[in-house]
Amino acid sequence: MLWRRLLSARAWCAAATLGCTFTVSTARSDDAKPAVASAKPVAPVVVKSDASKSAQPVAAPVAKLVAETETIGVLEGQRQGALKVEARGKGRDHVSIAVENTTNKRLNVIFPPGLVAAMSVGQAAGGRAGGGQSMGLGSIDNQGNAFGQFRRPGGDAAAAGFRSVGTEPVSVARGVVTVPAGKRIDLVSSSACLNFGLATPTPRDRFTLMDVNDYSNDARVRKALRSLSTYGTSQGVAQAALWNVCNGLSFETMSQHVGQSFNMSELALASRFVEAVDASNGAELVDPTYLTEGRLFVRVVGEGKAASQAARLGKSLDGMTILGLRVRALAPNEGISAIAPALSLNVTLSTGNAGETRGKVAVNALAINNQQWMPVGRASFRDGSEPSNLEAGDLARAIDHAVASALVTVRPYRRGTGVTTLRVENKLPFTIDTVTIKAAGVNGSAAHALVGLGVGPGRAALAPIEASSGAVDRVTLNGL
Repeated sequence: MLWRRLLSARAWCAAATLGCTFTVSTARSDDAKPAVASAKPVAPVVVKSDASKSAQPVAAPVAKLVAETETIGVLEGQRQGALKVEARGKGRDHVSIAVENTTNKRLNVIFPPGLVAAMSVGQAAGGRAGGGQSMGLGSIDNQGNAFGQFRRPGGDAAAAGFRSVGTEPVSVARGVVTVPAGKRIDLVSSSACLNFGLATPTPRDRFTLMDVNDYSNDARVRKALRSLSTYGTSQGVAQAALWNVCNGLSFETMSQHVGQSFNMSELALASRFVEAVDASNGAELVDPTYLTEGRLFVRVVGEGKAASQAARLGKSLDGMTILGLRVRALAPNEGISAIAPALSLNVTLSTGNAGETRGKVAVNALAINNQQWMPVGRASFRDGSEPSNLEAGDLARAIDHAVASALVTVRPYRRGTGVTTLRVENKLPFTIDTVTIKAAGVNGSAAHALVGLGVGPGRAALAPIEASSGAVDRVTLNGL
């Protein structure tokens, strides 16, 4: 049952006058038009793939630069006196962090997952004792409504052990910033409130930066924040999950206050995540397979000449990844046993006039309030091969592209010199990890992987690309 953590009512009415509580908008339905997460364009890591561009020569003094650069964790740097760090409040979902390098060497400063901006050291024992609002940090790389570093379980091979049809592995540094010798830089990290009902932090509030293990003795709090900030999700999912784990606020109570803070799909993701926290006994992080398996169900049937090949292709899809989620293949008349949120893709294959394979995909999502599958949208695709010559990997790629381009849309929001800001809208019931954009510009077509985009379900964000226009090619979800 989705709302299985029902706790006794507390003085929520009194808390409602304070800052870090529910932010409710007039739109109370997931059917409402998604809101743009930020007035400023999201600046995710962009990985380009363009074979026409050759590698550039490296400047000669590289060895000297490397010798003068050191890598250090932000907390270790503070303890050693190499860094001066000042963290201040910046509303309900961000923290301002100033980092000063006191050494004569350039420092690569690491902000690891699982950091807390604590209002006072006295809160460390339980995370609820005196003082003001403390904040769990996502990542200094986040913009828009993204939360966390979007690190892929097992490294960059997101589907390790699976027969993946994903894109080329991407290697990016998350949560790292370079501070020149003797200089100070100002950063902003995404965050979530850890104390429901306490006042929203302002720039007048100073924090102590610490690891979550030093902030709380509660193993569930430690695992929840470290997992959310490692794997990445939307700010709404993170906030709902942390209010439940840290403060015992039930998802049923939160469902009565759906609005700007989170929507129903984000509550469903948060609830499933908390179940994963409780199922991962003894581990520091949530088992990522709990988040990605049992989420995507695919049924393949055929019409006419394609009917005889549908069973073969459908069965072969089992265990592959589509949209970053592991496929559970279904027989034509097989029922589905799933826990919300989940997706089902009903694929119908047919043969075109030229013998090519055509496909239609009906996309359904498992509703979180009545456990019924509801239609989300439709997609279609065409493959030049006949059904008898079509391989499962080719079918998986075709389905992946068709669903991604139909349910995650982009359109130009603002154009500049060499850069176009796209509005990315997510109609899927999961947070988007990465969107691969096929961009067209003066240099021809290129693939732009917007890594760590963090667009929540039913939401939208702005992302810049160095091209005049673009279209969705692939989407990767991480189950959060």
